[in-house]
Amino acid sequence: MQQKSYSAAKTVQKALRILESLGEQQPQRPSEIARQLGLSRSNIHRLLSTLEEMGYVERRPEATYCLGFKVFMLGSNFTTPNDISDMAYPLMKRLADISQENVNLGVLYEKKVLYLNKIKSPHNLKLDTPIGKMDPLHCTGLGKILLSGFSEEELKAYLATTRLVQYTDKTITEPDRLLKHIRKVRKQGFSLDFEELEEGVNCIAAPIYDHKHKILAAISVSAPSVRLTNQAIKQVKVHLIENCTAVSKKLGYCNAETKV
Repeated sequence: MQQKSYSAAKTVQKALRILESLGEQQPQRPSEIARQLGLSRSNIHRLLSTLEEMGYVERRPEATYCLGFKVFMLGSNFTTPNDISDMAYPLMKRLADISQENVNLGVLYEKKVLYLNKIKSPHNLKLDTPIGKMDPLHCTGLGKILLSGFSEEELKAYLATTRLVQYTDKTITEPDRLLKHIRKVRKQGFSLDFEELEEGVNCIAAPIYDHKHKILAAISVSAPSVRLTNQAIKQVKVHLIENCTAVSKKLGYCNAETKV
């Protein structure tokens, strides 16, 4: 029994050393990690496979690995060093200064939207969405933008396997209706959430594209519905899309056209 406990502890130690190695330099190939840690390639491959399955590492093109979002979620008290967040923050700050409302950055994770960063509104009456929190895709501005990046096949698969939970009387819970709605979002280049997740809260979101023209993340402006009215949304929309386009260009997105 003691030998089994010791063996398990050594395995955990090796897995943590892999995470530390990727924390210092990423992405890395399994052979590079094996050489650095003095472990066999077969051992590294087994551990990476388990860590990937649990969301702690992510496999990238050319068989390289980097840290996964699960690592970020564990660190709720530190600011993410994620490149997307770093690139987006100055433009999020500009948008927050213009709108005077909450500005949020989110990415897709496990069929939900994961909040990577946020800037709080200066108003006394404001929303508080913790960094690291996850919300549904089907009833949030960020989530619907991320869904618009799905192919038709991916979107239909999502609708076939996901229960569209009703949070308010304005939540879209019919798959066919949501499918049409996401197609509209894809075409217009932004999404709206009028009290679909939470009563009294409105939101507008727009996509961030990478160099392959894939939606990598999204930025939203959210506020109490008494302030983020239809008229306010019209004013915010132009600045939101312009700033999302600017972040996309930083990530190598070319020929980005601003839809207003």
